[in-house]
Amino acid sequence: MNIFSPTPAPAKVLIVDDEPINIKVLNAVLGEEDYEIMVAIGGEQALKLAASASPDLILLDILMPDIDGHEVCRRLKMGPETKNIPVIFITAMSSSADETKGFELGAVDYIAKPFNPSVVKARVRTHARLKLQSDLLENLASLDGLTGIPNRRAFDKVRERESGRSQRA
Repeated sequence: MNIFSPTPAPAKVLIVDDEPINIKVLNAVLGEEDYEIMVAIGGEQALKLAASASPDLILLDILMPDIDGHEVCRRLKMGPETKNIPVIFITAMSSSADETKGFELGAVDYIAKPFNPSVVKARVRTHARLKLQSDLLENLASLDGLTGIPNRRAFDKVRERESGRSQRA
């Protein structure tokens, strides 16, 4: 990511749902010109895609045949490369207990189906912007402002990671 770029690349959104109609509707609501849309039709596929493609945001259904959305979210939040990806549950499960469980698992938002398209758009836009700002702050915190080279904080992170790796080896 170039922090000095005037126009950042469109946010990558991963839609995870086993129903093709839901994917089509969400794709139409979000629009391809605003976001780079990726699709997974099951939990295993979503986990692999999240690890390899590093989406900026995940829209996740709970009711799926292979791995349910709760387990997908739990695994995402445990993975070092996926733990910081915001997850929005978008599901037919609309009780307050379901919503509470979603937030306890690490979701940043919860949208019940049937959803209002303008609400989905606004929430996705907000969370995509927050993710971009968070990434920007993380990059700025690791670089020297004058030279643009990694600072002591970045060195400490690399040292800690390499130390752990050497202990495992």
